[in-house]
Amino acid sequence: MSATTYANKNATCVSMTATSGDYKTGNGPTGTYLQKSSTTFTPNDWHNANSIISTTAVRQQGGSLEIRQAARKLRNDTQSITNWEQHDNTTRLFDRMQDIVAWKDKLEQTIADTDEEIAQLTSHKERCETALTNMNTPFEVAQDNLATRTIRVAVDLVDDEVQQELIKEVEVINGIKEKLKQKVNEAFQQLCALQDGYNAMCEDLADKMHCLDIDQQCHGLTNQSANIGFHKNATRIANGTVMPDSWDSHSNYNTQRAISEIRSSTGLREAINNMIEQTSNDLEAQRLRTEYAFRKRIHEIQMAKEEVEWQQRNTKREIDVLMDDLRGLKQAISDKDKPLEVAETRSENRTYRPRVELCRDDPHDGLVKERNELQNTVRNLIDQHNIAEDALSQLRKTLNRLDEDWAIKMNSLELDERCMTKRQKLLLVTHKV
Repeated sequence: MSATTYANKNATCVSMTATSGDYKTGNGPTGTYLQKSSTTFTPNDWHNANSIISTTAVRQQGGSLEIRQAARKLRNDTQSITNWEQHDNTTRLFDRMQDIVAWKDKLEQTIADTDEEIAQLTSHKERCETALTNMNTPFEVAQDNLATRTIRVAVDLVDDEVQQELIKEVEVINGIKEKLKQKVNEAFQQLCALQDGYNAMCEDLADKMHCLDIDQQCHGLTNQSANIGFHKNATRIANGTVMPDSWDSHSNYNTQRAISEIRSSTGLREAINNMIEQTSNDLEAQRLRTEYAFRKRIHEIQMAKEEVEWQQRNTKREIDVLMDDLRGLKQAISDKDKPLEVAETRSENRTYRPRVELCRDDPHDGLVKERNELQNTVRNLIDQHNIAEDALSQLRKTLNRLDEDWAIKMNSLELDERCMTKRQKLLLVTHKV
C-alpha cells in the first residue's frame, strides 16, 4: 500500500468516529486514550470502532512496510550509484593521470633531446665562429704579401703567377668568410627556434606537473578525507576550458615542432661539418698553390740573378781585357812616333842633297812609302783605340745595368723570401676546430 492510499483511508476512519459522538483525548498510565463525552454508543458502535482502529493500524503498518522497503531499496540503489560514480570518476582520474604522465614522459624526453641538440648546435656554432676568427690570419698574410710585393721595382714589378694566386687566395678567404658568416647566422636562427620550442615544452610540462598534482590530490580524496566540503558552483565551466582533442593537440604540436627543429638542426650541423671540411680543404689547396708559385718564382729569380752575376763577371773580365788592349793600342800608337820621326828625319835630311844628287831614288821612295804606311798605321791604331773606347764605354754601361738589375733581382728575391717567411704563420692556424 502506498503512502497516499494509507493517508486517504486514515482520513476516512477519523471521519467515521467523529459522527458517533464527541471525544476528547487524555493521558493515563497506559498512554494516550480517548475520553468519552456524555454521549452513549451501542455495542455495534464499539465493535465497529475497534475494528476500524485495528484495520487502520494494520493498513498503516503495511504502508509503513512498503515505505521502508522502498526507502531501503532507494538507499541501496543510490548508494550503489554513488559508489559506482565515485569509483568511475576515480578511475577516470587515474586514466587521466596516466595520459598526463605519458605526455609528461614524452615532453621530458623531447626536452632532454632538445637540450642536447641545443648544446651540440651551440658547439658547432662556436666552431664556425672560431673558424671565422682564424680566417683573419690567412687574410692578413695574403694582404701583407700583396703589399710587400708592391715594393718590387722596374721590370720585376710584374703581374706574375704569384700575384694572381695571391689575389685568388684573398678571394677564396673572403668566400670562406662569407660561408662561415652565413652558417653562423643560420645556427643562431636555428638555436632561437630550438629555444622557443624548448620554452614552450617546459611551460607545457610545468602545466602538466601542476595538473598532475591537482589530479593526484583529487584521486586521493575519499569520503573520510578531512579536506572535503561543499563548494558553490563547483561544476562550472572555467574560462579557457578546452576539449580533450585540443589538449592533446597542444602537446602534440609542441613535441612535433621540437622534433622537427631537432631534425633541421641535425641537418644544419652536418652542413656545418661538411662546409668546414670543404673550406679547410679549399684554403689548404690554395695555400699550396700560392706557395708553389712562390717557390717557382723564387727559383726563377735566383736563376736570373745567377745569370746576371755570370754576365757581371764576364763583363768585368772583358772590361779588364779591353782596358789592357787599350793600353796596348796606346802603347802601339806611342811606339810609332820614333819610327815616324826616323822616316821623316831621313826624308828631311835628304832634301838637303846638293844639285843633281837630289834624286828620287829608291831610298826616297822607300822613305815616302814608310812614312805613309806609318801614318796609316797610326790612324788605324787611333781608330781602333776609339772603337775600343766606345766598346769599353758600352761595357761599363752594360755593367751598370747589370748591377742595377742585380739589385732589382736581389730586392725581388728578398721580398718573396720575406713573404714565404711570413706565410709560415699559416702553418700555425688551425682551421679544423
